[in-house]
Amino acid sequence: MPSERPVNMPMSPAHAAQSKNVSRRTIMRAIETLDLRASRDNRNHWKIDPQDLDKWADAQCALSEHAHPILPTVPTSDLEVKLAVAEAQRDAAKEQLAGVQEDRDRWREMAEKLASKPRWGWWWR
Repeated sequence: MPSERPVNMPMSPAHAAQSKNVSRRTIMRAIETLDLRASRDNRNHWKIDPQDLDKWADAQCALSEHAHPILPTVPTSDLEVKLAVAEAQRDAAKEQLAGVQEDRDRWREMAEKLASKPRWGWWWR
């Protein structure tokens, strides 16, 4: 059972995390990035003003609501169509390139075989 605290009394990061249902590391990360205002006391402990914590929490809720908006179902845009066409052309070009490289390798092997054969035969006499 949480203890009763005065409303405007500064909080530790652990108490702040508990009151906002987040981890202590989340609170510390917010302090490190200066998103959440906090100060240190004489014993080098972090103290967070409840009003600053509320402002930070409200900003976090506003960000999380807009982080993953539900996209309406809209018809495919022209850019998406162009992208799909470009990807199909790229894939076809890759396949064609692979075929050309195989042909090149076969021709190279034949040329090397012909170059390595001795040139004397009955027609060279």
